[in-house]
Amino acid sequence: MLQTYTSARTSMNAHKLPRVFGKIAQPPRHSILLDIGSGKYTDHIRAAFPDVTYCPYDPFNQPEDVNRHSLYYARMAAHIRYPVTIVCSNVLNVIDSDQEVQSIADYILDNVTRSGGVAYVTVYTGDNSREGRQTGPDQYQRNAPLADYLPFFRSLDPFPYYGKTYQAAAAIERGMIVVRCMEVKS
Repeated sequence: MLQTYTSARTSMNAHKLPRVFGKIAQPPRHSILLDIGSGKYTDHIRAAFPDVTYCPYDPFNQPEDVNRHSLYYARMAAHIRYPVTIVCSNVLNVIDSDQEVQSIADYILDNVTRSGGVAYVTVYTGDNSREGRQTGPDQYQRNAPLADYLPFFRSLDPFPYYGKTYQAAAAIERGMIVVRCMEVKS
């Protein structure tokens, strides 16, 4: 991790679903929902999606075995091209390292491309000043508008799979970055 601040203590919502879940399409039954930066409290999210395998991932708020299990499920789903829905809600805005933001974006792009899934990324824009700063003990805020995150989601190399080629494409829709897998026409 290249982050100076973990922002782990910003995870405070134990009962109310993060706003992103009201904006996304209902994941298909029996699908995988990978929540990157899930925070500490996840039982209420799991309960909201009873027919989905909910996989929380948060290196600062979840136990190592939970994180390992979640990434394993996502990796296996991508391996057999089983669509994964990824949510990354208000995570990128608390990371002070562009390199770490890029690493997370690359992971999302790769998983969406390989699994054929979709990702929804939201950020808290703060005061929109584009001047990142420490906001508390071990807390950081980038204060960047949503459009400033889109360049991190430049697509990776195309992925060939059984005679077809796929690539991820990102766009701003409904106040979030949506990453979808697209078939590349030759």
